[in-house]
Amino acid sequence: MAGTSLKKHAAWRRHLRFTREGRVFVFVTFGLGFAAVNTGTNLMYLVFAFMLSLIVLSGILSEHVLRGLRVARRLPARAFAGQPALIEIQTFNGKDRLVSYSVEIEDQAVGETNDRRCYFLKIAAGATQSATYRRVPKKRGVMRFSSFRVSTRFPFSLFEKWREFDMEAELLVFPELRTTRLPEGLSRDEGHERGVAKGRGTETRELRDYREGDEVRSIHWRRSAAMGKPVVREFEREAASLYSFVLDNALHATHATSVTEASDTAREIELQISRVAFLVERALARGASVEVCARGVRSVRLSADSAPDPIWQFLALLPVEVSESGMAIPSRGARIID
Repeated sequence: MAGTSLKKHAAWRRHLRFTREGRVFVFVTFGLGFAAVNTGTNLMYLVFAFMLSLIVLSGILSEHVLRGLRVARRLPARAFAGQPALIEIQTFNGKDRLVSYSVEIEDQAVGETNDRRCYFLKIAAGATQSATYRRVPKKRGVMRFSSFRVSTRFPFSLFEKWREFDMEAELLVFPELRTTRLPEGLSRDEGHERGVAKGRGTETRELRDYREGDEVRSIHWRRSAAMGKPVVREFEREAASLYSFVLDNALHATHATSVTEASDTAREIELQISRVAFLVERALARGASVEVCARGVRSVRLSADSAPDPIWQFLALLPVEVSESGMAIPSRGARIID
């Protein structure tokens, strides 16, 4: 999902906690009030009332800061496990006149921790502010965002007030790209597939009239003699080699009985998936067609110079299964990654 629309939750949940400075301030306030009652000093009553008014004023102003705010997120087109991904947060102040000061927004995801927050010093009435933060996904697959936490300590930092509202979104995280060497033999595998475009090759694509600049060796002499004019052959360009990367994504039942062995095997499977994700990009860049095979499934086949995203998506969603049976290798020629 590329992003989410601006949306206001109907009933924000309010939360409040005192800061360290706020706890000290409240302790001093009530201590001063106790002393004022015991001594009956008018000056102490005056200071006590002034300090209470600051607490009340802080609560009123912080409420106005958070009211009327709308938040949206814009997710990146690509995200990889273990690598920082930039996520944009947009905040709109829907109030007619009042300005919101000192707003912090934390984007919350299911099963993910994040200590980065987007800070907005000032959001004018009717204005939209944007900020970005970096999030590092821990694993491949679908990352689910659940809600926003919008908070402020304005104006005196006596306490932090925040509100949470649900705004779900999903980000597909591609596998980590682990550098590894592409198997040899790419140049020897050329011509494994029939081409569909004209170019250099051995199979005739069509016959046409001779045009200036055509090579003499491409003239079809028998056809030219029969038609009484030069006729040349256009050849089919042979397709690049095909790489079928085979992955065993099974956690065997014998390994699943031991927590340690199962964990090690699962990490090894993830490592192989990361290596294949890197090799897919390298093979496509070098002019090869690519596909990935796993237990009972096969990815789409990508032609040379294609974007690797469809296969990365296939690898991101590839499950780790528990199985006792051996893996049947697909019939097509394969490069097995060890």
